[in-house]
Amino acid sequence: MKRLLAVIVSILMIAGLLCTASFAANEEDLAGNFNPPDCKTPINMNGASFDKLGSVFSLSTDVTFVSFVCPSWSENYGSLTVSLWKFDTDYDTTVASAPIAGPTEFVDYEDNATLGFEFETPLAAGVYYMELSDAVDNKGQGVGVWSCEEKYPGQAVFRDGEYIEKLSLRMIVTFAQEPEGEPYGALPKFNKADNGLGGDGMNPSFFYVKMSQQDLSDLEEGGTSLTVTTNEDGSMHLVIPEGTVDSQLVINFAALFDVDEDADHDCQTYPYLAIRMRIPDNSYSAGPGEVFMFTSTVKGATGGYSTALRYDYTTADWQTVVADPTANKTFADNALDGDLWLGFRFDPLDGTPKQAVEFDIDWIALFESEEAAMAFDGDFEKLEAERPTPAPTDTPAPTDTPAPDDPGEPTAPPADEEPTKAAEKDKKGCGTVIGGAFAVVTLAAVSVIISKKKEN
Repeated sequence: MKRLLAVIVSILMIAGLLCTASFAANEEDLAGNFNPPDCKTPINMNGASFDKLGSVFSLSTDVTFVSFVCPSWSENYGSLTVSLWKFDTDYDTTVASAPIAGPTEFVDYEDNATLGFEFETPLAAGVYYMELSDAVDNKGQGVGVWSCEEKYPGQAVFRDGEYIEKLSLRMIVTFAQEPEGEPYGALPKFNKADNGLGGDGMNPSFFYVKMSQQDLSDLEEGGTSLTVTTNEDGSMHLVIPEGTVDSQLVINFAALFDVDEDADHDCQTYPYLAIRMRIPDNSYSAGPGEVFMFTSTVKGATGGYSTALRYDYTTADWQTVVADPTANKTFADNALDGDLWLGFRFDPLDGTPKQAVEFDIDWIALFESEEAAMAFDGDFEKLEAERPTPAPTDTPAPTDTPAPDDPGEPTAPPADEEPTKAAEKDKKGCGTVIGGAFAVVTLAAVSVIISKKKEN
């Protein structure tokens, strides 16, 4: 890696350590070595609803360089400030003391630069907190940091002082000597703050999609850059060809449910989207997928409004994968403002596969917690049996009742009149929305139970 192409921004003498803030050259494939793989989600801090984002990290041995990998959206405009503390007790106690390096402002840094601090005298093993703040970009699209919605044993991320359980930031760490074991040490225990999302219920929402064996002869392309067929067991079979860019499967709840009348799909109660799936040929690890959330206020795939979907490529058996958008600040802010799920765009892979990848999908459902999603046994019939029966209502008598001896003839619709949406659903089972253009297709491969809001 090309180190120190930029000028030395500041020199701090702290406890005998000569610390210089520096950044590296633009490197497109700078993956980081102190974070989970595939940290591919950029967090734009410019104009965000939060001001500070950082990581408590634990080093197992001495280091000479620590940094975040920060995009500037290919424009090299904008600024971020970086500060480093020795961690002490908790977040508030830590930042109340003077930092051991910084605060240092990086102005118009190169895209994907490593913003951090280099130590001539190695920084000792231990627990530290490094923070990004004061994001400003008045010319370009933004400044921020690469991230992924996954825990890393060596990091604990804080956003405006609040611990975010499922979030890691892309970091570059240079060790004085390569560690013999893990690069990280033990982290303090942090408790996840109550963000007001989800609950304790173990059953899924009645807004769920259960696949079943149906005739798909009228559907050759069930999405963008992928094909859809049906397996003998009724599950949906997806094939993403080698070299595919941006494969997508879009599902719009309005084609499946009465979203105007049913509130059993509010984002605050059911923030977790679970997919029961398997990878028949798991010999090739194609990386994670991505879910773009569609809600009352965001009705199409929107940058910054998605979450990762991570698969277990070590097994070809059925697995439940859960999209957890609760760490996504944009989603959380809108979900708590009364948003409803309107659907989602499922990108099976957020990268380009080097060989064809296949997925089977059994069901898709909304849950109150990740624990509930992982524990669910897929018995939707039992769920339906437990659903409260609506109270009967009085039906008014028709105004023109035929005489007993004159039952009358049913009135047939004109031959050229198209059936109503409800009639189409009764006739074909259901419809769904698949593909980037939101075209409604007759997809009998998706069998759905429709209900009113369940009662407590």
